[in-house]
Amino acid sequence: MVRLIKSVLTIVVGTILLIPIALAALKATGNLPRPLVDRAINQLPIDLTSAVGLRSADPVVLGDWPPVRGNEFPDLVLTDQTGQTVQLSDFAGKVILVEYAAIPCEGCQAFSGGKQHGAFGSFRVQPGLESIEHYAQEYAGVTLGSEDVVFVQVLLYGKSVSAPTQAEVADWAEHFQLDRDANQIVLRGDPSMLSQKTYEMIPGFHLIDRDFVLRSDSCGHHPQDDLYKDLLPMLRTLAR
Repeated sequence: MVRLIKSVLTIVVGTILLIPIALAALKATGNLPRPLVDRAINQLPIDLTSAVGLRSADPVVLGDWPPVRGNEFPDLVLTDQTGQTVQLSDFAGKVILVEYAAIPCEGCQAFSGGKQHGAFGSFRVQPGLESIEHYAQEYAGVTLGSEDVVFVQVLLYGKSVSAPTQAEVADWAEHFQLDRDANQIVLRGDPSMLSQKTYEMIPGFHLIDRDFVLRSDSCGHHPQDDLYKDLLPMLRTLAR
């Protein structure tokens, strides 16, 4: 029995030691800055994210969740950083960039502006990664939160790796200076949205066209579209 336990521990320790090496190898394969998905995901225990948890009394997703590229985007009915209820379809007719985030995610902290504003809470910012606003200007020539391009961040996980509280959403938006009046909207994720598939979307981005159709999907572990080569250039085209 003791030998068995030692063997199992040896395998576990060996696997843990190999993870940083594998990540370094992956990072070395390209020059474009990449969020360290595995580091972010390691902060979100799979046993917690697989459970749906308590559901809201009213539906918060009208349509299929998670969204499917090429299909009409599901209508989200969630509260924003000011506590007001927002229906995503109210922005139909505009180009919408949606980001999915979690407070413990280092890549999410960076994309939100961690390099400029520092980390939110007791978490860290992934080094070498700029804000999505920076990349939108660099690769798409677009200012997020402009009249025709709405930026919507869906904060799916709070500090306790469950759906965030309203206070966490408000504090997160204030920390990263995301201005609701400037079409920079932070929505509070609902427990009913959490699942294995949702877990695998972080960090990630969806691009919705003026017809409210999901045109580009650059989410999570294995994105269908590359953020820099596909999604952001398409943002430039759609925003014209």
